[in-house]
Amino acid sequence: MEAIEAQKEEQLLKIKKFRNKFPVSGIILLIIKWLDNTSFSELYGLLKKNFFSHFNFSTEYGNSLDLMFHCCLTSMALISSIITDSCLGKFNALILSQVLLLTGYSIVIAREFLPEDTFMSMFLLVTGLLLVASSTGVKLPCFMCLAGDQFQENQVKERNMMFSFLFLSISFGEIFATFLVPLIKDLECFSKNCYLVYLLASTCIEIFCIVLLIVSKKLFFIAVLKRGKILEIFKCIQFALVNQLRHCALKIPRRDHWLDWALEKFSEEQIRDVKIFFLLLLFTIPFPFLWALSKKQTNANFFQAKKMNRSLAGFSWQNDEVQVCQAYVSGCLIIIITFSEICVRPIAKRHGFSFTTMRKMLIGMLLIYISMLITLYLELQIEKYPYPMPGPRECYLRVINVVDSTIHMDLYKNTTVSYSRLCVAFKKHENYKKIHLDSEYQNFLNKLYSSKTLKKENILLKEKEKYTLVLYGRSRNFSSLLIHDEENTSGNGLADVKIVSALDKNITFLRALGSFRLTEYNRVSPSLRIKTNRSRKLLCKTDVIYWFTLGLLDYGGNYMYVIIKDTPILISWKIQTIEIKNISFVWQIPQLIIFEIGEFMVQVSCMQFYYAEAVEGMKVTMMALWLNTIFTGFLIDTTMIYNFLLPSWIDQFIFSSIQLALIIIIVITAYYYQETIIKLRRKPHF
Repeated sequence: MEAIEAQKEEQLLKIKKFRNKFPVSGIILLIIKWLDNTSFSELYGLLKKNFFSHFNFSTEYGNSLDLMFHCCLTSMALISSIITDSCLGKFNALILSQVLLLTGYSIVIAREFLPEDTFMSMFLLVTGLLLVASSTGVKLPCFMCLAGDQFQENQVKERNMMFSFLFLSISFGEIFATFLVPLIKDLECFSKNCYLVYLLASTCIEIFCIVLLIVSKKLFFIAVLKRGKILEIFKCIQFALVNQLRHCALKIPRRDHWLDWALEKFSEEQIRDVKIFFLLLLFTIPFPFLWALSKKQTNANFFQAKKMNRSLAGFSWQNDEVQVCQAYVSGCLIIIITFSEICVRPIAKRHGFSFTTMRKMLIGMLLIYISMLITLYLELQIEKYPYPMPGPRECYLRVINVVDSTIHMDLYKNTTVSYSRLCVAFKKHENYKKIHLDSEYQNFLNKLYSSKTLKKENILLKEKEKYTLVLYGRSRNFSSLLIHDEENTSGNGLADVKIVSALDKNITFLRALGSFRLTEYNRVSPSLRIKTNRSRKLLCKTDVIYWFTLGLLDYGGNYMYVIIKDTPILISWKIQTIEIKNISFVWQIPQLIIFEIGEFMVQVSCMQFYYAEAVEGMKVTMMALWLNTIFTGFLIDTTMIYNFLLPSWIDQFIFSSIQLALIIIIVITAYYYQETIIKLRRKPHF
């Protein structure tokens, strides 16, 4: 064993280094990871979007597709890590994962040249998605462990810095892709859009990464495989259990630990490795729930921003722009945190405070908890703010477009454009806009035009009221419907639902508390009060009988359903009216900063901890188990999608309380781990 360690140290001294400290192989891995994430980060979203658009699937299948993707990630990460530690090796597994990803890209590209709506086209798309997921599951643990292998045992500081930079390259690649993909979507290429161009560019990047890895192989330190280590651990467990059952008589003295019953066949060092494996497993158990709550917090921040005033410096931010802005802020913070950690750590050490791996992990969890408390405080403040209502000589108007093309709109008041060149894309809606009136009632000339049709009409608006203008029909012959929006008066958390028919036929809704009929002259239903404790359906009838699915409804939510098609099934567009309170979304910045710092500290310290503590021959497996906690957390978040049965501030209070309980459990587990590992190794590691 000592000879092997000495040989390893000698080889690590010989590898090429930048300024005699940082291995060149580590820099190559950082470049490859950045390129890899740039090509992959937005690809899954594009594949999913393409999947729905080409096969006419509802977006309700999105959760099922996410579930399939993360299940494939979880299973492949575990299976591939065991194979990597047993016989394949980290470097070979990394190249194999790149080849799998390249194959997935190639299959999806080949599918683009096939006719749509065919079995082969669908089969190739699903196969491509599975290969992309499989390659990701294989790749991530190998990247981290291969990066850690490039450093000597005494280069703990440099190795920890490498993990920080690795997390930085992942985040920077995601930011770059978030910025690049929307630009590509807006361009017109030789195909219908630039989706194929993005795929081809991603394929070229993967080819470059594979070639770079193969060419630079001599620069890497590739550890000698400890074959059969995992099998040895399972044999030790089996022998200990069987031997304990054989000697379960009361007269036979007990041993300190149930694994000590394997001493007859296995050495103390082998049994110690198995004990460390079980300790790490015990420490890992709470993390899936931590990541599920972290994902929930990310979604809560975005949904909270929807309810806040998004006007800043004379510019009104839309929902998509807020989400992209949050991604940019997160990425910039991670870059700042990574470089500040390099400066802060030596200063803290100089003043006698040691940022050990475990301490950094727990501080990060506390910061995430503080971020959740700030979100809870903001929710309480939002609840206190009254809904903004139009004042004297003004009203609110929003536009909903279910026409199959983009519609432009000009609203004239006394020959003056009051609401200029509003562009509403298909299946999009504008937030309420303030319209100024000259008197209690005001007539407006409304000009609506698409690329094929111009339509003029007069509309009458009243002060202190809210209106919705629904555009329906086809681009050559569309119509508009002005709806007076009543104030949501639903009590006890009931959802307020209004149904609008854009069909050319009558439709009757059958309810126990009173049926109603939507016709060509009466397209708007009365306000319905619907319970929110489960997914709801309404029975309706045109030429045939349908079940009209409302889906999950939020506590006290306000919804409008626009029915746009009745063949072969009843299809509608669901719009949730979110009343924007007069509190700026800028107040979210502190919680975003604290949350990103906390998440960064937890993820990076977990990388460092699991690599350092895993026994030789099982590092990839343990890293895969930790990564599986993230994937499993996303699975929990995906499968536990529910409607808000309580006000959002109560939900936030419940989740922050669960987060605090998890932190306490992890602190207790960490203390037990530390005390036990000191006894096993006879020296402290924290």
